[in-house]
Amino acid sequence: MSKTKCDLQLWPVGMQFTREVVIPLGFGLSPEEGNEPAGYEDFPVMVTFNVPPFDVVVETWQNKDHAKAYPLFRQFIVGWDQEDTLTDKVLMGFLYAYPGTDEAMFRAWCDHMKEVLTARQLAFPLVSNSIN
Repeated sequence: MSKTKCDLQLWPVGMQFTREVVIPLGFGLSPEEGNEPAGYEDFPVMVTFNVPPFDVVVETWQNKDHAKAYPLFRQFIVGWDQEDTLTDKVLMGFLYAYPGTDEAMFRAWCDHMKEVLTARQLAFPLVSNSIN
């Protein structure tokens, strides 16, 4: 009887990746004019993300404590192309000034993780459900 050794890990803790995130500046099309004011287009940035341990993801999803929200969120973000080192002061400024920035970042992170997890799941060997 052969035993299959599986060293694969479904959850890629510590993996880093970069994705484009469009920061919504909140100055969308005005109904009267039908166009955006010059210089107020949504702002695309390249964000480098981290995959924290799965329990951090669950804790972030279930979190209701505002004091814990930013430290949990920050574990997902490594940096971006707007600064050599992304400081908390700048990131908090963007999150405060442009509502929806956190959702846009999480959406990009989630979209990437769906692709990664699907590919990793396919790499696992199939287990027979039949009874011997």
